[in-house]
Order: sequence, then structure tokens, then C-alpha cells
Amino acid sequence: MTVEAVHNELIRYEDFVLVGRGLYALSEWGYTKGTVKDVIYQILEEYGPLKKKEIVEHVLKKRQVKIGTISLNLQKNTEFKRVGRAIYSI
Repeated sequence: MTVEAVHNELIRYEDFVLVGRGLYALSEWGYTKGTVKDVIYQILEEYGPLKKKEIVEHVLKKRQVKIGTISLNLQKNTEFKRVGRAIYSI
């Protein structure tokens, strides 16, 4: 069985959530499906405008990704508005 086959099997089931490159968690642990962009959106929806550092802290509790990935998502997605010095909102 290949790595790709295992990945395809795991993402088919609601019980598993991809939380990082090749890393999965159980949804019963409180993880939800979605991209880094989706996670950032949910955080900003829940907490309102936040400093980039705070967004990073929240995302890293939910996903194991590089800080650069979070920064890139904040910069490239039009859903996120920079409303102050390193402060973002939706």
C-alpha cells in the first residue's frame, strides 16, 4: 500500500482530520476538516480582529503548519483584511 493510498483512505472518513503534512488526528479530539485558510477564517469569525501573532498561536493549536504558510494565507486571500499594523479581520 502506498502513502497516497493511505491518505486517500483516511480523508474518506469523518473520523480523521488532516492536521499537517502527512499528519492526521481524530475528529473526536476537537479537530475539524478544512484548509489553513478555513481555520484562519473560523478563528477571526470567533474572536474578531487579531494580531498576526495571535492568529498564528490559534492556528498552531489546530494545525501543524509552518508560520510562513499562515502568513502567506493572510496576505494572499482577499477574505482577510489588514486593518492595522499586523492586525487582520474578515
